[in-house]
Amino acid sequence: MAGFAIVMEFLSWGFFLSVFALISSILLYRRAKHLSPDKSRSARLFRIGSAASPFLGLLWIVVALILYTAISNKLAHQSVGFSPDPYVTLPNGYVLGSLNTYDGYIRAPQAKTNVPWTGPGYVRSVIDIELQDGRFDGTYLDGHSDMQPNGTDAIRRFIFDTRDQSIKTFATGDKADFIGQQNMVHMDEQSYWVMYARYRHRWPSVAFWLLLLGGESGIIFALLRIQPGAPFMTVPSS
Repeated sequence: MAGFAIVMEFLSWGFFLSVFALISSILLYRRAKHLSPDKSRSARLFRIGSAASPFLGLLWIVVALILYTAISNKLAHQSVGFSPDPYVTLPNGYVLGSLNTYDGYIRAPQAKTNVPWTGPGYVRSVIDIELQDGRFDGTYLDGHSDMQPNGTDAIRRFIFDTRDQSIKTFATGDKADFIGQQNMVHMDEQSYWVMYARYRHRWPSVAFWLLLLGGESGIIFALLRIQPGAPFMTVPSS
């Protein structure tokens, strides 16, 4: 459901920006025609460039988002900010994430999460987590479901030792519902979201805005350069 919501949000923004680009294109073309009504080559190029600039700007937003995704995934080793399944890579190579923003998990490098709740190299349904002396110490919800028929619907403590990837779990006796715990987890001081925020890199977002503003500024500057009568015009009139 979270992934579907993200797609719908992108489609909504895409439709809105496309309509905005179309209206802007018409207005800019009329403005360019008013400023340069003659039939010279430079005037025609200016009018065409004015009409095309909003669509070029829209295209650059798409390019910037693609580059931002590549930077986040390949260089920062984390999900992009609009991902429905956010994750970060910790300095020790372990991946901390949240499936559909609820099902928190920690997994070893190269390990694959299978079904809840613990398995080779991973723990899922994490609620709280701390990293001390090479060990992840926290709690998870041992939920009962078709995938976990032996689940107790109780909160259990776990110790995940990164030195040998062993996982030990302990009963706590605490009963809780999954949704309630995952909604409250944002307010816990030891929540996995706290560790997520601590290790999430901010510089990919800065890179995205620099790319976006740089590209959009370049389009505006290029349009100004072909405007007839501009002091830095590069297209000769004919």
